[in-house]
Amino acid sequence: MFPHCATNLIPFYHNLGVCPRRPTFRVRAPTSFDICATCSIIATVRAQADGATPSRRKRFSATWAVLVATVLLGAWLRFYRLGTWPPGLYHDEAYNGLDALRVLEGERPIFFEANNGREPFFLYSIALAVAVLGRTPYAVRLMAAVLGTLTIPATFLMARALFSQRVGLWSAWLVAVAPWPINLSRVGLRAVSMPPLAALGVWLWWSGRSQKPGRRGWLFVLGGALLGLSLYTYTAARLVPVAVALFALFQVLVRSERRCRDEFLYLALAAVLVMSPLVAYGITHWDIFAGRPGQVSILSPEINHGNLLGMLCGNVLRAVGLFTFRGDSIPRHNVPLRPLFDPVISVFFAVGALLSLVGSRRSGAQALSLVWVGVMLIPTILAEDCPHFLRAVGVLPMAMVFPASGLEWTGCRLRKRIPPWAADLVIVAVLVASAVWGIRDYYRHVSNPDLGYAFEAAQAQEAAEINRFLGTGWQGQRIRESKGEPILGRHVYLGPRMWEGRQSVNFLVALPERVSIVGRDPVVEADAVLALLWPYGDMSNVRQLLPYPAEIDAWRGPLERGDLDAEPRTLYVAFRGTRLSQEQAYMARFEEGIQLLGWSAAPEGSAQTRVRLLWRATRPVSADYTVFVHLVQDGRVVGQADGVPGGGFLPTVWWSPGDQVIDEHVIDEPYRGGEQEIVVGWYELGSMRHLRVLSADEQPGSDRLTLR
Repeated sequence: MFPHCATNLIPFYHNLGVCPRRPTFRVRAPTSFDICATCSIIATVRAQADGATPSRRKRFSATWAVLVATVLLGAWLRFYRLGTWPPGLYHDEAYNGLDALRVLEGERPIFFEANNGREPFFLYSIALAVAVLGRTPYAVRLMAAVLGTLTIPATFLMARALFSQRVGLWSAWLVAVAPWPINLSRVGLRAVSMPPLAALGVWLWWSGRSQKPGRRGWLFVLGGALLGLSLYTYTAARLVPVAVALFALFQVLVRSERRCRDEFLYLALAAVLVMSPLVAYGITHWDIFAGRPGQVSILSPEINHGNLLGMLCGNVLRAVGLFTFRGDSIPRHNVPLRPLFDPVISVFFAVGALLSLVGSRRSGAQALSLVWVGVMLIPTILAEDCPHFLRAVGVLPMAMVFPASGLEWTGCRLRKRIPPWAADLVIVAVLVASAVWGIRDYYRHVSNPDLGYAFEAAQAQEAAEINRFLGTGWQGQRIRESKGEPILGRHVYLGPRMWEGRQSVNFLVALPERVSIVGRDPVVEADAVLALLWPYGDMSNVRQLLPYPAEIDAWRGPLERGDLDAEPRTLYVAFRGTRLSQEQAYMARFEEGIQLLGWSAAPEGSAQTRVRLLWRATRPVSADYTVFVHLVQDGRVVGQADGVPGGGFLPTVWWSPGDQVIDEHVIDEPYRGGEQEIVVGWYELGSMRHLRVLSADEQPGSDRLTLR
């Protein structure tokens, strides 16, 4: 009786060139591999010894059931909360959205020149999503999730064609659950479009090798066409022809395999035909086409600082280490510093890489995987910030075949020593543990509140604020742009810094025609105005932008922090003015013509109270006064909040007669109405002079007012 794992070992060992017996003729085995007749007989005897006959349908069903489950898991990890995880919309993503809008307006460039130049495949894909969903972060990221999910079955097909069915399944699983591919699939950057096209191209190419002469030519042509099309995805794909050419040289010079001439001829002709328009553009617009690689190249003295060799050697080590030791530190590209593989999978990666090194002279698949990964590391090796997970994206998904091969080799070894079900359980346990590890790492990463700074979430909040005020467009939550009718009579003013160079705001704002730039555009007559101004500049002219008389409110916007900033800062201060149609009665009067029109107190969380006051000026106020709000219990102040009205942004000297000013203060104590009182008043900070409450006959009284 033959060993229980014989049927699993034979295809894998045969592919490594270690066949139990030298083949005299070749047949098609049930696993779709070309194995020798002796191996096929052994597989049949093994099945008969178990009391069964080989069933292609059962194996087919089980394989595809596992693959479908893997794809569904990968899709869930890529689509769940896609519009808000990660928060915000980074400006590179927004640039892609803006170019998608240009495509929808009729432009058809073969290379997008803005933002250092970008290949077109992903941008045309985004245009489809934006056409359906509108100006939303979800629309920009939808095609990334689709392409990232497509990478999973593409990886299976590629790895199965190169190695075996099991290696294909394990590779697809690793692509589905590894944090790097997950993160790449949830960000609207074009790098995500390279792996699926490259994987499908390699699959068709390699599948053609096992077909009859009449059919293989078409597969070579299709594979070459997809490999050529991959150049339209991302800058790193420009090395795809280099990888194929180096593999061809390896086949001829090292493996002495000269029968592959027609194969590479078909590949080359199809690839050249497809990529020639882009190549022609690159030749005629070289400064644009090669602009970004030149900016980040370590060949530049500004980057290598006169130590090119040292930087090159260091980058090689860092690039090799991205698989198992240290990954990209930029949070937009990766869970910071996490390598591609966790420590457990890293062991099998090392085993698989060693197997490929040993077997590359006998196995074209192993030679191709080594050549491919080595060449695709060049973009990050020759650039700053190595390892850079966008520039190194070409290693995906080919790098997954190394740990998958290591797992399969280990499984075959285990089946010699323990029952097959136990060996399979070990492999499954390793893969499940890797999935849990990777998903946990990504969840912790995307739940980090500081991640919003990296993705410029404050700008997305600015755009949502504008859209909410105008009553249409994306307002911070939905995956689809709201198509409601905009509210009439409303207009938005932005400080120049709130619009210029803010690509996320430019893309997400649904009605840019309702937006005016302060100092550039004329003032528009409107019944309600929202003004967002730079908080560190002069804001004294804000009253000129608002209707008169108006109810005015002001509040501080979200925080932003650039990649090189040590501390976050306020992005903008918002002023909102709504024209008043009638005068409201007052409840109390202070000196300087200040009236209190109303108040309210509401809990702010479990331990705070938000007090809302509504003031009005009956004449110009001569000085800046500060409001105090006290929470009093049994004659003792238990909480207080002092400040300039409007959160510090509506000083009394700005008030115009007839304006109503909304003024909110937060007290760090809960308010219990029956036991406590709220007391308010005014004072001038410099002199500590208090304004007094006026009686009905205009006589000054107390310097504080108890609210009832």
